[in-house]
Amino acid sequence: MKNKIFLPLLFIASVILIAGFFMMTPSYLQLNGDVKHFEDSDMSFDMNSTWTVGQYDDALLVPFLSGHPSSITLAPTSKTAYSYYNGSIDDLTANGTVLNTSTTNATDVVIVQTEITRMDKIPDNLTIDQAYKSDSLYKVMENTGSFVLDNSTTLTIDGKTAHQFRYTVTYTQYVDTWIESNGHYYRILSQAPTSVFPAAQEQFDYTLNSLKIKN
Repeated sequence: MKNKIFLPLLFIASVILIAGFFMMTPSYLQLNGDVKHFEDSDMSFDMNSTWTVGQYDDALLVPFLSGHPSSITLAPTSKTAYSYYNGSIDDLTANGTVLNTSTTNATDVVIVQTEITRMDKIPDNLTIDQAYKSDSLYKVMENTGSFVLDNSTTLTIDGKTAHQFRYTVTYTQYVDTWIESNGHYYRILSQAPTSVFPAAQEQFDYTLNSLKIKN
């Protein structure tokens, strides 16, 4: 008799604990009309509502994700938001996945993203005005002529001096921005193929200009 009473109570308690676990989980992403706001323990920024941050928009995964990740990736929620394909956009998707058919191939859907990385030092003992040289692309491509530094400049982001490098590697353009804050470094690396870079640049700039660093 006691077991018959105890088991339902145990089940109810488990449900309450699990629900409480998810309810107490911080919300990293907030949607406000056409703007999506991301905030964790180190920084915050805005992006278009059609973009998202890695797995932080999955309610089931968020409780297990770090509130202090060393790296996060921003990308369009739609895999076909940017494409080389000139046909119907519906031909490229099926149940949220990219098709590889006779009408299209893997190169029709391109990589457009921003990666924000936090680190305690610049790799290879470089100074911040040479930070782009730490990129693996530079190391591989510097002697081939495929790496072209288009522009190097400084600007102010969230009241801090930022060093920005724009470079092209084969058919892809990169905006590589480095910020030093209280002994830490933040790298905001955006990339898109040259053919779609003008369309993606507005989102890149929007996130960069809204970036706030807490530490």
